[in-house]
Amino acid sequence: MTAPPADRFPDCPASWYLFCRTRDLRRGPLSKEVLGRRLVAFRTAGGQVVVLDARCAHLGADLGAGCVVADEIECAFHNWRYNTEGRCVHIPASPDVPEFARVRSYPAVERHGFVFFFNGSPALFPLPFFPGLDPGDFRPAEPFQAVLECPWWMVGANVFDVQHFRAAHDRRLISSPVVETPAPQARRITATFSVLGDSIRDRLVRRLGGEQVEMSFTDWCGNIIFATPTFRRTTSYGMLITEPLGRQRVLVHGIVFVRRSRRLAGRLVFDPLHARVRRYFIKAFLRSDARLGTKGLRYNPQRLIAGDCELIRYFDWLASIPGSAEPTT
Repeated sequence: MTAPPADRFPDCPASWYLFCRTRDLRRGPLSKEVLGRRLVAFRTAGGQVVVLDARCAHLGADLGAGCVVADEIECAFHNWRYNTEGRCVHIPASPDVPEFARVRSYPAVERHGFVFFFNGSPALFPLPFFPGLDPGDFRPAEPFQAVLECPWWMVGANVFDVQHFRAAHDRRLISSPVVETPAPQARRITATFSVLGDSIRDRLVRRLGGEQVEMSFTDWCGNIIFATPTFRRTTSYGMLITEPLGRQRVLVHGIVFVRRSRRLAGRLVFDPLHARVRRYFIKAFLRSDARLGTKGLRYNPQRLIAGDCELIRYFDWLASIPGSAEPTT
């Protein structure tokens, strides 16, 4: 059993990515470099969130410097206007719109106060969430992020490397992992661990949650990971979404979710506090992985051994999932 070579992995997987917070669009269009290209997001007068290539088809001006006119975005350089599909529909200096006057449009979704986009069209699958759960029943905590010096495909592989949970997290595997493929672009691993460690955090975990935890991770395309650690008394919900910054650097966003209270008073008082506590524990749990990632993990398929069988299977699955992203430009 051998893992695939590094050139089997694209520069970025065909998947959903985090672009910005929805509040960032209150003052108008927002443009930024993502996945090696300049993109712009804006909200139409009708409330739709749109993500387009940000370079005007005319002379390449940044559409993020323009403004929104009804349901269109207008370039600040010559006032060319583009609709939500990226097609130019108005040129002040000409009654005719040339065929080349269009920019690429990306599927976009607004959820939990964030804007996500799919780096291809059409989207190969809907924006996922925790298995079997309704996004409307949850609220996010304040997100956190880190830049890791490793290939993007090493981030998702980390949760399938069950041997490292003992070394990095003081969690001892006590059951054989169960691996599933709930969708062509998704892979899930579930296993039970003992909570070890003498840190204050681990002691609190054992006291508040219990001495064992069932860890379940659902990975979508190697760049979106949903983690649901279930203790005897409670379950936590964490989401990681990555953005490749090249072949050896990756930006990782972490978002922790908590269930919304049914009553308004709970939503105003208890939910924010609950979200902060959950965020602390999950961020602290991931700290050791982030520290190792900043030291520069490398992918070397020839150095994987028989004990890494689940890791090898993950890499093989990831290199062969349907769909591939276009190369960055």
